[in-house]
Amino acid sequence: MVLAPCKYYRALEPSSIPFIFGQYRLKVGENMGISVREVLDADFFKDFKVIAGHTGLNKQIQGIAILDAPDGYLWTRGREFVISSGYIFMQNPGLLEEYVKTPYFRNATCLGIKLGRYIKEIPDEILKEFDKHEVPLLSIPSKDSWMDIMNAINVIVMNKNIRQFKVGEIKARKFLDSSYHVRKIDKILSAIEYEMKFPAMLYDLSNEKVYYSSGRFKELSEELKIEDFWNPSFDFSKETLCDNLKMARYRVYDARYEKPFSWITVPITVDNKTKAYFVVIEATELIDYYDQFALRIGFLMIQDMYEQILVAQSIADIDFEKFIDSVLKGKLIGKDEIIKEALELNLGINNKSYAVVMRQTNNEIILSGFRDVLKNCIRGTFEPNYARMALIEDNKCLFLFKKDDDFSEQKNIEMITEKLNNLRKRMELEINGIEVAFGISDVPDFIYGIKRNYMRAEKALDIGKLLYPEDKFWAYSKLGAFAWLDIKEDEIDIMMKDIDLLLGSEEHKELVNTLKVYLECKMNYSLTAKNLFVHINTVRKRIDEIGDLTRLDLENPMNRLKLEMLLKLFY
Repeated sequence: MVLAPCKYYRALEPSSIPFIFGQYRLKVGENMGISVREVLDADFFKDFKVIAGHTGLNKQIQGIAILDAPDGYLWTRGREFVISSGYIFMQNPGLLEEYVKTPYFRNATCLGIKLGRYIKEIPDEILKEFDKHEVPLLSIPSKDSWMDIMNAINVIVMNKNIRQFKVGEIKARKFLDSSYHVRKIDKILSAIEYEMKFPAMLYDLSNEKVYYSSGRFKELSEELKIEDFWNPSFDFSKETLCDNLKMARYRVYDARYEKPFSWITVPITVDNKTKAYFVVIEATELIDYYDQFALRIGFLMIQDMYEQILVAQSIADIDFEKFIDSVLKGKLIGKDEIIKEALELNLGINNKSYAVVMRQTNNEIILSGFRDVLKNCIRGTFEPNYARMALIEDNKCLFLFKKDDDFSEQKNIEMITEKLNNLRKRMELEINGIEVAFGISDVPDFIYGIKRNYMRAEKALDIGKLLYPEDKFWAYSKLGAFAWLDIKEDEIDIMMKDIDLLLGSEEHKELVNTLKVYLECKMNYSLTAKNLFVHINTVRKRIDEIGDLTRLDLENPMNRLKLEMLLKLFY
């Protein structure tokens, strides 16, 4: 993979802080972590005193370092709250003067010393260095332990990040409100980018839908495919940041550039199944310690939301199946009774819907045993609130598709058929050997007409497979007069006995075709001969032979109707 220099990398000096991504300028240390001023405003730090460097109080703290050795500052990385008891400065005269002249000091956020314990006062020339480089010098009370200071700062950072997300301000309009979840995702991702200055993305596997914190994410990763963020298609390195969360940093190296391109990916897992991927692009700078607080809080909020969605969907699915079962079995009867129950389930009593019955026909498979797979396929195929599904038998499902009033009924059916075909393909990939067919009641109706529409969809399945055995989708309106028939499986054999001799023999295939055309031509020998491209005497001879084999009087209108229907259904 080749990354474009203007979009992804600049050859940066180690001390360089600003850098360019495309047309955006990202500056590390701006609005990230917690500022010195915010720390000092907290009640825990009320006794901390600012001795020098007052102009640097807005600088950000991204970690804590303890100076416990004369060369300890060599191990600092910058943007830290450096704390010391002062003992090493007392034991090593001139060390503080040496430290304030180094880049390590200039890159520090602030320095805190327990003044009065080992060091009584700071010389004026050193205080001037704090003022010059805008590094606050704090006097730490002797009573406060290092652990207490660290915990207090951690709490401030977490509370700030939690307040920043403000997800609680988003209100759901109903029990299973998909727009609420979308708004919540957008809010979390936006807060991540605002707080950390790194763009974020969430990819929902079920719906194959991607959410971005802003357009910057796509600009920084335009040469990457979505799946590259968790399954790169090129050489990379992977660093596990948190084993329990499976949080990992991916880095792409290129010899042309000083710094690698990187991002952090966290899978969102519910019930041991990955539902989504949460990604934050670091580009050529790594996320600091306190930025990971915001990252983890964002992850936990998204994780919690997906768990809530799963519970809500499970409850909604169970309640919907109970409702369908009650209607189909006659436990709920009458328009008012059905409407009352539908209102409680937010099913939309003012909207018309199309009913579709899906039947699984492979005797080696029981569809109900793949309930979770089926639901995942459905959620990955249909937009939220577009379709509702109830498993009504081990190998049969009922779907309700909301009618879109912006389109004609023909267009609605075309869209439903296209979606169902995608669902069929998805299920065939997930369940080996599955065979499904669909009966569609293409007559939209209100919720209280659901049983009638279900029966129409069932009829479309039963008769459709006889009329058009090569198809997988059969619409009720296409059945014509055959929709009025009620043909039982055991009755078909009885009706077929008169023409079994014809249909069961390959040598009689020519006779069967002649009989079919003869009946279609209203028993007109001349027209039949013309359509078959044979002599009229050939037609007469074949019809006589058919009469001898079947013993049926073709002059009898009932016999002719019976033959026409059977030939239509089975030939």
